Formats: sequence, structure tokens, C-alpha cells
Amino acid sequence: MREYSAADFDAVHAFATDPRTVLFVDWGPNTEQDTLDFLNYCDTSAQAVPRTGHTLAITLAGVVIGSVGLTVHHGAKAEIGYTVNPTHWELGYATEAAKALLDFGFSELALDQITATCRPENVASAGVLRKLGMAQTGHLKNDRLIRGAWLDSLVFSTTAPQLSSKTG
Repeated sequence: MREYSAADFDAVHAFATDPRTVLFVDWGPNTEQDTLDFLNYCDTSAQAVPRTGHTLAITLAGVVIGSVGLTVHHGAKAEIGYTVNPTHWELGYATEAAKALLDFGFSELALDQITATCRPENVASAGVLRKLGMAQTGHLKNDRLIRGAWLDSLVFSTTAPQLSSKTG
């Protein structure tokens, strides 16, 4: 994983315009301007102090194949999200990238809780969240307007691992 750069436009635009990628999310399919705006957002948020947005490129052999993000909210809480180019689905890349960002959030940012949402129909994404050790904590009815339809969201959550102290 690494920070995005303007040179990533073609790779990002490829997955952000694919109908399979955007089926369960409230963005896309991207126009060229949408992709430019996304890359500009990533650059701006990477420069912010304090930094609350950590949106990184998932790379394979130097090529961008997806995106993973951790957005810090009030206090010590954050939300994680990810997307992977469909040509790389079911290979563990979303799980690996999200796990690294969860670890970063708990160890480096000292977060207490990280949440995620996905559509109930997105069985693969719910599976990734469960593999990460996240538990489903809610089912929000009609909470997201996606391409003209109100859709439900499943809510997942995990808390910071408790470090055991050894005495003796």
C-alpha cells in the first residue's frame, strides 16, 4: 500500500468505471472528473494536519489494483472501507489491505473502535469484514440513496485489542 499520485489516474479510473466495482457503493461509475477529484482528495487529505483521512492505493507489483481507506471521526473512532478491481477479487487483497489499516489504526493512531458498512447483498464484503474479526452490530434500513434507490446497510465494528500485562 502507498499514497496515491496523479500518475495513478488510469488504474483508478479502470476500476472506478467498472459496473461490478460500483454495484454496492454510493459512488460511481466515475467520470474522468470524479477520478481527478478523488485523487485530489487523497492528496489534500494526506497533507492535512491533523490527518483524518488515510486513503491508500492497494498495489500489486507496483500497479494499483484497489483502494483502502480509514477515516478518523470524533475522538478515537474511525470507519474503514475498501474496493478492489474486479480482476483481482477473491484473492485476499481487500482482506490483507484492510487488516494492515486496522492494525495501523489501533497501534499508530490509538483508535478505540473501527466500523465499516456494506450492503446486505454484498456477501463478499461482509465476509471480508468477518475475516478481519469485525462483528455485525447493526442493520440500517433504507439509509443510503444509491442511484435512485434507498438501500440498507449492515454495520460492522471492532474494538482495539486489549493488551495483556504480565506480572511476575
